[in-house]
Amino acid sequence: MTATVSVLSACGAGSAGSPAAARPVAQNKPLVDKANWPKATPQRGLAKGLSLPLEDYMQSYADTVTLDDAARHLQEKCMADYGFDVRLTVAGATPPPNDNDANMERRYGLTDREAAQKYGYGLPEELTDQPRQKVPDLSEEQVEVLTGHSKPTKVGPDGAPVVKKAPATYKGKQIHAKGCIGDADSKLGKSAIDFQLVSELNGQSFLQSMQVPAVKEALGAWSRCMKGKGYTAATPTDSAALVQHTDPASQQEIDIALAEIDCKQETDLVDIWFKEETKIQKQQIADHKAELTTAKEKNTKAVAAADAALKS
Repeated sequence: MTATVSVLSACGAGSAGSPAAARPVAQNKPLVDKANWPKATPQRGLAKGLSLPLEDYMQSYADTVTLDDAARHLQEKCMADYGFDVRLTVAGATPPPNDNDANMERRYGLTDREAAQKYGYGLPEELTDQPRQKVPDLSEEQVEVLTGHSKPTKVGPDGAPVVKKAPATYKGKQIHAKGCIGDADSKLGKSAIDFQLVSELNGQSFLQSMQVPAVKEALGAWSRCMKGKGYTAATPTDSAALVQHTDPASQQEIDIALAEIDCKQETDLVDIWFKEETKIQKQQIADHKAELTTAKEKNTKAVAAADAALKS
């Protein structure tokens, strides 16, 4: 979650010019622990080392953190220009389980037997018991300078927060059109980054791969294997729905999770599925090379600008 979203989700009254610190909530854990960040490829299990072609055009978690951290840095500097000492929430404190939208760890269902034996379909503690940050309590003036609009007071019929445009100036200094947030994004080029195409292709390739004869045959073999273990499921999604997921995982949940993985190993499902989807994605890239390359270059340029901003 970016600093912007965190702030606007819980803006309250505060005194202008006073520090609004974002600190971890009384937990003996580092706020940002890179050891818990997802790796570029799965490190264990049936998907170990696997990476699909489209991942080369996706934004990694490290890039996301760099951009969000630089945006926070620039926003704080901008706010200081108006006399506000504000500390916004930092990026990288709540890492997701996967490095990018491909979600290779669980793209074809569970693949890590060691994790499943302990958590079933759940996630490890380092991803569920993460340090929280105190959201800064901003005054109306601080919100206006930060965002370029008023503090949200209610939600409209469309579910969006109702706001009004901020005054043109604060104490004689002009407020940026979209506040310090917009100014930071403009300097980084964040708004120019568009991953919609790669996201759409990523979803399409997965659905198309399920219709490939080799994958359908492998899924059939996997389903028969599951049946032999006492579970009726046509796909890994079906097996995940066979039991209620609890924390901690019940023995029944763990048993089904292990059966799902063991049957994948017996039928070579993950390897077959991955190879067939790789073929599909290579063709997608060939068909959309120019657009994908442009999006990747814009992301690379923005990350470079973010690195420079963090050193300033």
